[in-house]
Amino acid sequence: MIFIWIIVSILIFSIIVIIHELWHFSTARFFWVRVEEFGLGIPPRAKKIFTDKKWTLFSLNWFPLGGFVKLTGESPSTFYVFDKTWTIYNNIDLEKDLKKDLPVFDKEWKELWKTSKTQILKKLEENSADYNLCNKPAWQQAIIILAWVFMNFVLATLIFSILFFVWVKPIWVNTKIETDRDIKIIPNYQQALESGLLIKNPWIILYPEEWSIADTAWISNWDILISMNGEEINSIEMTIDIVKKNALEEIEIILINSESWEKTLQITPSLRGKIWSYLSENVTINKEFKYKYSLLDSIKYWSIETYNQSMLTFQGLGILIKKIFNPETPKERSEAIEQVSWPIWIVDFITNSMSAGFTFILILSAIISINLWVFNLLPIPALDWWRFIFITLNGIIEKLFWRKAINANIENLIHVLFFIFLIALSLLIAYNDIMKLVS
Repeated sequence: MIFIWIIVSILIFSIIVIIHELWHFSTARFFWVRVEEFGLGIPPRAKKIFTDKKWTLFSLNWFPLGGFVKLTGESPSTFYVFDKTWTIYNNIDLEKDLKKDLPVFDKEWKELWKTSKTQILKKLEENSADYNLCNKPAWQQAIIILAWVFMNFVLATLIFSILFFVWVKPIWVNTKIETDRDIKIIPNYQQALESGLLIKNPWIILYPEEWSIADTAWISNWDILISMNGEEINSIEMTIDIVKKNALEEIEIILINSESWEKTLQITPSLRGKIWSYLSENVTINKEFKYKYSLLDSIKYWSIETYNQSMLTFQGLGILIKKIFNPETPKERSEAIEQVSWPIWIVDFITNSMSAGFTFILILSAIISINLWVFNLLPIPALDWWRFIFITLNGIIEKLFWRKAINANIENLIHVLFFIFLIALSLLIAYNDIMKLVS
């Protein structure tokens, strides 16, 4: 069963990523941009499946997570070669000299063979081809690059609308990120109380620190505090107030333990009026709670839910970055780094959540889809949003001044460097995920 669950987890994650890539593929085809490869999984390549009539290679790769689309002309082909004066070629001069069959040299001052020159010339001619992404109008390039936004949004909203119409329960309560956004699948504590998901019961729950006054007085985790010195306890504030007023004085307390046995204990707070125990409200989950709306209301709430989930993801990401790069304490940074996870941890999380049911997996799929497009909206070179910024900036400058704002070689170098950085970061996150699973 564990093996089956792992396969299901990989399939869920891969389907979300492939849907993301499918819209790059579809919009590229619509605008007559050549798609060189549609890969299932992450390279290295394991097998060439087939090549269709439009020159697209469909491949199977060794790492079965997601997929990718390779478009012709995502960045212009450039070559690190020299003329006879030891000057590095630009593409225009290189193409002219290759057509004249003039000598061209590599960085080791060796003249290129005829076959190499032919291959370079073919790539340079491809730079100006109609099917090249770089040669399409800026607005078409932008649509192709950002097509995934539409599809990931549709996938999440489709899941939410179906679940709201059929019925759905929240999957957990958000106690990590302070927000007033009306999120039904992951409500905050106050929203969970107001909606009836959480039921607030009388009394207070205690969690004593080890070797504390509370611990040595035989108070245990999850003990329910009923009364102190004959006064029934109805709030955390009341508990703190009684303990502070009775510093160094014995207090009689009545508790109910986890086995529903009532016990009476004596406890003496410290000079500072503390017994060193965490306190929480006595809250239980309403297991019968669920959302079920009419068709119109389910459509209304899926749009609100998808938008609010997206904003919460941005907010959580901002808090995470702040804690890593500008923490208030060293512990805050280490805790933030521990929270950074992605594919391996997600597969493990899905595997361990299969018992929660198919509905839970569907909700998780919608949240992963939202996280995927939020991540791609980050202004980081090599990601789709930054490529969109490059395209837009170059398009505007080209219209005004008849030249690109950023040289193609520089743009390509920036993307390559950040791609290497993202690969290194992915390996670090993967290592972090594996260490979590091992521990």
